[in-house]
Amino acid sequence: MGVHTAVIFGAIFVFFDVAYTLEPSRVVTTKQGKVEGNLATNGLYYEFLGIRYGVPVKFRAPDEPPTFDETYKADNRAVLCPQFLTTDPLAAPSDNEDCLVLNIFSPSAVVNESIPVLVFLHGGGFGIGSGSPSFYGPQYLVSHGIIVVTVNYRLNVYGFLNLGIEDAPGNAGLKDIRAALRWIKDNINGFNGDPDNITVMGQGSGGIAAIYLTLSETTKGLFHRIISESGSLFSPQSFDAKPLKTASQVAKALGLNTMDPKKLLKVYTETEINKVEEAISKQMNPKSVFVPSVEKIFEDEEAFITDTPYNIISSKDFNPVPIILGLNTVEGLISTLDYNTITSQMDRIKNEDYSALDQRSLIVPKDEIEEFRETLKETYFTNTTSDESLIGGIINLNTDFSFVGPMSLFSELYSNHSDVPVYEYIFNYIGSRNLGRLLTNSSLAATANQDELFYLFELERVPLPMDEDDARMVTFMTMMWTNFARYGSPTPEPGNGEWLPYPHHLAITLEPQYVTPLTPDRAYFWRAFYNKYGADIY
Repeated sequence: MGVHTAVIFGAIFVFFDVAYTLEPSRVVTTKQGKVEGNLATNGLYYEFLGIRYGVPVKFRAPDEPPTFDETYKADNRAVLCPQFLTTDPLAAPSDNEDCLVLNIFSPSAVVNESIPVLVFLHGGGFGIGSGSPSFYGPQYLVSHGIIVVTVNYRLNVYGFLNLGIEDAPGNAGLKDIRAALRWIKDNINGFNGDPDNITVMGQGSGGIAAIYLTLSETTKGLFHRIISESGSLFSPQSFDAKPLKTASQVAKALGLNTMDPKKLLKVYTETEINKVEEAISKQMNPKSVFVPSVEKIFEDEEAFITDTPYNIISSKDFNPVPIILGLNTVEGLISTLDYNTITSQMDRIKNEDYSALDQRSLIVPKDEIEEFRETLKETYFTNTTSDESLIGGIINLNTDFSFVGPMSLFSELYSNHSDVPVYEYIFNYIGSRNLGRLLTNSSLAATANQDELFYLFELERVPLPMDEDDARMVTFMTMMWTNFARYGSPTPEPGNGEWLPYPHHLAITLEPQYVTPLTPDRAYFWRAFYNKYGADIY
């Protein structure tokens, strides 16, 4: 075992040495009542699992959590919000609406000062996933002396149905996250956390949600910096300009063909959750059918966003905080895991139906749509004679239109319209814990979506191996991320090497170095379309 490995595991062993003198449980008083957490088996931290931060109100902002007289045993590690069955190892089917819980992991070592708090928002396209420690074990991060909080928020139709009426105004899932941050702000000091030093970190749609927090007046002061891994605004997965049309489309699978908001509300309210989830699972790109959208203002609902993300940032009417954001090199590889969608797209392209290439993030006029599709065909599908070339084209299209292009535009806008540091990275390390490569069975010398995640977390559900180089990467990643959470800079002592902010891009490998942005020509190809047709530029 090398020096770097020993650093990680040596820290854990130190805690093991003192674990026997620690109490097996700890009781903390919150505004709702007392909660009891247990010492983790590794002795590193106390875990308080399944604490309710809100009570869901169907399709609307949650209510306050109830108070309780008896001590609540916070040991429920298997809470998931409603979602459909999928092969994703970071998700599981559920029909449990009472799912608005968070999990707190507080270092067991006694400290005499408040410590930084890192709040993690899981990914899953706003359609699946959970903050359960079964998926996101926190030990590598907590070993740096910070508190980690993971959050459940409502997903798909239950989190993002927007019918333009007061009973379904939109963005319930984002309002859940807001409620969780308010709970954390009010209660985290009881867990030794610093309510004035909160970093929100997310992956995929969780990273997008973290960015959305900067766009809402209602979340100002609830957090102080953000980390967004593989998540950006301006992608098809980040915003729906026509949420009523989306609700109507899915309702057809439930036997209702209408654009009437009241009738749609009735079918989504009265249909069994399992049947609704099944209908969503049969859509194209099912994980990201229902996503954030612009809300109308209603007297009895605290809106989250009332203008488009592009307009909010462009008007400088947002609340920027320091940010780390970055990508893997071929993010679009993840699209191969959605068998129904990719096979449907392949069949349509083979039959010269290029409507399969249309993007929700772009609204192209009818008289220009054929030219748009022809341009995409000539760029990504010059060869449609083999399945391999078709899949390659779809992977590249999704990489550019869902990740590289949107990230390029967002980082430029965010940096130009604020005076806070923006730290950008490209995750290049290929090891035995690259989940995206493992899932896609990729042989490419490239990283995929989710590849960086388990150099920050432990996947308890499917334990991943770790060799000496992997351990060095865990040390490097967790140190940079927790330095950022603690100090606002991933490299607080520049004498030991410095991560320079935007426009620099840091390649995260065993020997980090500055590199050019990912495929800038393809980023500008996308940006030309977005400047002309962007769904939220109006």
